[in-house]
Amino acid sequence: MNCAVVVVGLLAATAAHADGDLCAPGARHHGAAIDLDIKDADVHDVFRLLADVGHTNLVVAQEVAGKVTMRVKQVPWDAAACAVAALEHLTITVDGNILLVRKADQK
Repeated sequence: MNCAVVVVGLLAATAAHADGDLCAPGARHHGAAIDLDIKDADVHDVFRLLADVGHTNLVVAQEVAGKVTMRVKQVPWDAAACAVAALEHLTITVDGNILLVRKADQK
């Protein structure tokens, strides 16, 4: 019975990482729930932490900069990443098993 639960969890995580915009309007977030309390943290470090929790690869553009303070409880890690992206006007694109984080106006 435990094996079935693990498989369902893996399938949900895979569905959350389909190629495209991770933070598209109406996107469902199925990542592992996290508690996070940080103050004045560099966004690069925050994305690295969230990628570790999500067991995913990460590439952050050099132009991405800023600090963030956040306190979240039992929030999917990918929803937390999208919240940071929204504050900093960033996009998070999923390309296979890599998250690409860049300024919203870059292509």
